Amino acid sequence: MEDAQRSIPRWLEAQNSRDAFKTPPKRRRASGFMKKTLHDIAEALKNEVFSESLASQTGLLQGLDPRAKLVTIFILIGATGFFHHIFTLFLFNLWLFWLARTSRVPINIFVKRVWIVVPLFTGILVLPSLFNVVRPGTPLLVLIRLGRPLQLGLWTIPQDVAITKQGVAAAVLLVLRVGASVSLAVLLTLTTRWGTLLKALSVFRIPSVFITVLEMTYRYIFLLLQTSTEMFMAWRSRLVGRSSSHEQRWFVTSAIGNLWGKTHATSEEVHSAMLSRGYTGQPKTLLHFQMKRSDWLWTALVLAVAVLFVGGDRVFG
Repeated sequence: MEDAQRSIPRWLEAQNSRDAFKTPPKRRRASGFMKKTLHDIAEALKNEVFSESLASQTGLLQGLDPRAKLVTIFILIGATGFFHHIFTLFLFNLWLFWLARTSRVPINIFVKRVWIVVPLFTGILVLPSLFNVVRPGTPLLVLIRLGRPLQLGLWTIPQDVAITKQGVAAAVLLVLRVGASVSLAVLLTLTTRWGTLLKALSVFRIPSVFITVLEMTYRYIFLLLQTSTEMFMAWRSRLVGRSSSHEQRWFVTSAIGNLWGKTHATSEEVHSAMLSRGYTGQPKTLLHFQMKRSDWLWTALVLAVAVLFVGGDRVFG
């Protein structure tokens, strides 16, 4: 009787009555490869804009003549080949960090582009040389004890399979050497605009065909990335609901064909436009280089640093 006379339902009197209208939480669906593709394309375009803005900042390397910068970078890369001690390469890489800092290159970007990629790929290549199965040496860490050597054809496996001191030293030396070379290349590309860098290459008598191909590839690869992004966004804007993996694969295959056709048509249009503007096979730019006192001082400093590090490496024996 009491329940019948109640004007307010019990569920409305509950303290958390609004929870009654909540739908159960849905599992978060993993994003498809189409969304990841769009994200990767956006990241590539963003990195390009970041590189161009970084090259226009006021830093040590940005203020140098591209010819002096290119020659000195090549000198330093060549000098790394004469380093035979880990301590020398370690100090040299610390100097490169200082160089990146004075050139206003963010350290996190510098580390991501060099010291995450280089140890991964170089470490995979030098991994077999760590073991005495490939490179005999003084055992540092014994992994497997076989009791007696095994003969597999021309290959002899020692009775104790171990990581050697010589293998670890050679692996660390190679990783530091490759890291130093890649660091110099990254600093060169981050602090120099692409067109300016290609102009500097032409000064050193690099074949014009090679420079033209590089310039056109660099310029239009981002146009194709933007075209791909527009194609993906146009397809997603016409979707109702979630597309299946089969539909996504079908779109990717058809988009590849369409993009190939657009690439060929664009190349023909660009070539015709270049010919109509007087292109004769030799690219021309409005850039004019002029060596300043700071460029000569930088060249002298790099030569002194290279001699100092190579001489110090010889001191270690």
